[in-house]
Amino acid sequence: MNFFVSQDRARKTTRWLVVIYVLALLALTTVSSWVLVLLLRGLGMHELPPHGAPFYALSERDWLVFLGVAVFVIAGALISSYIKGRELSKGGRTVALSLGGRKIPPNTADFNERRILNVVEEMAIASGMPVPEVYILPEETSINAFAAGLTPTDAIIGLTRGAIEKLDRAQLQGVVGHEFSHILNGDMRLNIRLIMLITGIEFVGLLGRIFTQSARTSRRGLSSRRRSGGGGAAAVVLAGVVLRLLGWFGVLFGRIIQAAVSRQREFLADASAVQFTRNPQSVADALKVIGGDVYGSRIRKSDVSQVTHLFFGQAFTSHFNFLFATHPALEKRIQLLDPTWRGEYLKPAVVEVSDKTEAQKNEDKKQAFMQTLAATAVLMEPLARESLKHSEADDKFRKTLLMQIEEPTEAMALVLAVLLNADAKSQDGMHSNTPSEFELSIQAVIDEYGFQGLEQAFKKALAVVHKVELQARLPLVERAMPALKELSEAQYGAFKKLMDGLIQLDHKADVFEQTLYRLVTRFLDVHFGLVSPYKVRYRRIHAVSVEIQLVMSMLADYGHADDSPLQVELAYQQGMQVVGLSSIERAQTTHYTATDFDHAAEKLAHCSLELKERIVQGLLACAHADGRLAEVERELILAIAATMDAPISRLKL
Repeated sequence: MNFFVSQDRARKTTRWLVVIYVLALLALTTVSSWVLVLLLRGLGMHELPPHGAPFYALSERDWLVFLGVAVFVIAGALISSYIKGRELSKGGRTVALSLGGRKIPPNTADFNERRILNVVEEMAIASGMPVPEVYILPEETSINAFAAGLTPTDAIIGLTRGAIEKLDRAQLQGVVGHEFSHILNGDMRLNIRLIMLITGIEFVGLLGRIFTQSARTSRRGLSSRRRSGGGGAAAVVLAGVVLRLLGWFGVLFGRIIQAAVSRQREFLADASAVQFTRNPQSVADALKVIGGDVYGSRIRKSDVSQVTHLFFGQAFTSHFNFLFATHPALEKRIQLLDPTWRGEYLKPAVVEVSDKTEAQKNEDKKQAFMQTLAATAVLMEPLARESLKHSEADDKFRKTLLMQIEEPTEAMALVLAVLLNADAKSQDGMHSNTPSEFELSIQAVIDEYGFQGLEQAFKKALAVVHKVELQARLPLVERAMPALKELSEAQYGAFKKLMDGLIQLDHKADVFEQTLYRLVTRFLDVHFGLVSPYKVRYRRIHAVSVEIQLVMSMLADYGHADDSPLQVELAYQQGMQVVGLSSIERAQTTHYTATDFDHAAEKLAHCSLELKERIVQGLLACAHADGRLAEVERELILAIAATMDAPISRLKL
């Protein structure tokens, strides 16, 4: 499945939704303004039309009132949509918290929470993006899940308490894979746009409520106004009732559109989840458990009227499901995934967790981690093979590899160790008894920022990372992202400077370490609100030709470093031909700095989806010029795509 094509379809759907929204808003504005003018006339507050003119004809004064009301309604609706958009632009955690969600810490000791974190890691690895934060709705006993956020960089995964307690591991993989497909298909941004549009249309009804409520609060003075012959209060009440009715019809229309769009995207997400899990039964069985559970998928403790289309299953029930259901019928979804199904549902499998000793909890963690490695063996074969080999010979290695990704200090140490191990030459002297000049420089940089315990953790991480193959290190960093998000903003600022300081030590712009640096900083910058999600600025390939030249040249040099200069040149030309810039010569990358690469990658991130797809295909062609796609080249391209907010599934490479 081409996720770029799916994202493009979602973007086109968004454009049509905007058109429909504008038409609906204009219709509501026209009708509400016209009705208000007629009410004022009927109550004697406006003059009647000239003799012989129809009652609905508007005088010059009527037109002024009509235009004034229209401008007010349109401005209010647009402002409401904008405010809602600003609220939701803070990331998926805003949605999760509004639903009563609680973030699951990376170092949780709860068995079920530990299990779901491992499953999310597996699906993140499969999707080619860093691991997102995971939230739980602790009061919800039904089985449901959702993905929220504007882009992959600020995405979160949320699950109900019932989902993590009643579904087995394979079923959880299906549910989480479904939610990850929403991220890759561009559905999250589409869903946020739907929420914004509905909020704007609701403004008409809100205006009506304000009118009726203001009339109620002024009842004490109603008698005196009647004695004075005024009909203002009656006009306000009638206007409020009319606006509320119009607003209700507008929201009704918006909900129908929202439901229709959501139903189609759910079918696509189910199909994509099968790709991730390679097991059609995982999603089908999860749906069967929902059908067999007394609580189903309904959300009871939170108001989900605006976000019901975000969920895995139908979050509310209605007598008019054929109009308002945001998800296809459960039976239809199951039948498409499991054609042999005969209507039997499954009973929830509640996992009984008794009190365990600390040693038993640690053993559970080890077993859960090994299950994660086994589940992702196809996707991360080098890491799985290396980790399993060492775990059999050295239990300490396995425990260290697991624990260092749960705590912020150990996660920072891991990232720094991967940065330094990116270049084999930089490892000379790192593991000898006598510290080298380079190692002393590293220690000086770390000491400068004063992270307590970081130096010791860094030395341990160096020993671990040194045993892991180069191509398996980027997935390790992706797994470390939730722990890094536990840092404070001030700590992250110091850590960012620390990473930059280590990169500058060798005075070289290495594409691996630069991509790693951007991968970490991009996702954490968005998390801490330091930057906004990327907006499209470039739609023509020649607008970013210089940047593509630099990145393609660096990839050709890095991926074919052991080949002849002619092979490097051929790899570059093959990639540029796919992009459509075959006339541009390869750049001499020795003249470029880390800052140049950062600026180039930043500009490419502002390209349209069509351009991003061409760039990724060009990078793949460059790497595959020698007839094979090396693991490290694959991971680099996946990381570059992730930093451009265009992650691609590892299953496609």
